[in-house]
Amino acid sequence: MARRIALFLLVLAVGVLLGRLSLPSSGEGGAALGTQREATRSPIAGQAAPGRESGPFPSVRLQVQLARAEAGTLTASRQAAGTVVPYLQVNVPAQVGGVVARVLKAPGDRVAQGEAVVQLDPTNLEIALRNAQAALKSAEINLAAQTRSIQEARARLRAQLAQAEAAYQAAQKAYEAAKRVHALGGLSDAELAQAQANLAQAEANLEAQKAALAQNERAGEETLAALRVAVEQAQNQVAQAELNLKNATLRAPFAGEVLSVAAAPGGYLAPGATAFTLAQGRRVQFGVPPEEAALLPVGTPVAFSYGGRTYRARVDQNPGGAVSGSVSLTARLEASPEEPLPLGAAGTVVYTVTLARGVLVPVTALQSDGAELFVYAVEEGVARRKGVRLLAQAQDQAAVEGLSPGAQVVVNPPPGLLEGTPVTGGQGR
Repeated sequence: MARRIALFLLVLAVGVLLGRLSLPSSGEGGAALGTQREATRSPIAGQAAPGRESGPFPSVRLQVQLARAEAGTLTASRQAAGTVVPYLQVNVPAQVGGVVARVLKAPGDRVAQGEAVVQLDPTNLEIALRNAQAALKSAEINLAAQTRSIQEARARLRAQLAQAEAAYQAAQKAYEAAKRVHALGGLSDAELAQAQANLAQAEANLEAQKAALAQNERAGEETLAALRVAVEQAQNQVAQAELNLKNATLRAPFAGEVLSVAAAPGGYLAPGATAFTLAQGRRVQFGVPPEEAALLPVGTPVAFSYGGRTYRARVDQNPGGAVSGSVSLTARLEASPEEPLPLGAAGTVVYTVTLARGVLVPVTALQSDGAELFVYAVEEGVARRKGVRLLAQAQDQAAVEGLSPGAQVVVNPPPGLLEGTPVTGGQGR
């Protein structure tokens, strides 16, 4: 009996050992078995969710590439042909006409503010100045003579008025005395009448002298005022003649570069005609599509490449209106004054436009199902389909709505990836 029990235990041990050696505990065989068992399970209450381990055999997870969705601004780099033009350009006209005596600067020369560029013959202008100065002197002499004459006449009239006032006061006293004597019977009526007539005559003479003095003062002030105006006009003529003589030398209104000279020695330069053209500073002129013009407001930084170098610039003019399908913008260059770019130089303008602000994902994460756009986001090891709205796309990135920042999205989803598929992948960026 003991032998039979021992033999039974030995057979049982050998059977268990052989069973363990035949079972795949890891590797592809184990995974396949786990997958087969997972696939045969029914979705009933209490069953382990896909992607989670159940029993001794783990479920199969699809290997995918992941990327981290981040909130941000999607920008794009653009290029446009640009040409160097002056920041400021003016045609300097002649203020006075005259024959050109000398041209002191040539096109391409740099000049300081106030530096002479063209010189006109000043002979006629010098003569005009001397004539104006002589006219002024004559007007001043005339004013002085009339002032002296009026003052002398006024002094005489004032003396005569004083005499008339004294005569009137004397006649008035005589008449008062005659009335008292006449009342006492010591003076006849005829003598009293004569005293009264003398008083009336003195009074009339006094009024006449007052009127003469007032007339003198009124007429004298008017005459002197007219003469003062004549002197002022003569002074203005002298100032104009001096200015004309000064303008015979045409100078640079600001520091810059002479672009062209329209005057030639011996030629006549009419008033208002352009003598030379002066430029200052540098800017780049370039065109952009109308839809991008609004994305480049004044002050936006851009870069200009020319001759193997890159120069910084900022948009300084943006009219906004399209001409021939594009909007012409200018950007002021910030190049060193010691190394100015040549005018007319053609190069490339590089600028950046902001396309959208949203959640940024790789373009390869976007999937479409008819009219719906979606991505696969991994949540707790399972792929979940998330509908999104595309805001903008640039190169390998897209800005979307409908996705939370920080989500792990599947890049280049492999065939067979569906809603609820267990997945595994590397850490997102």
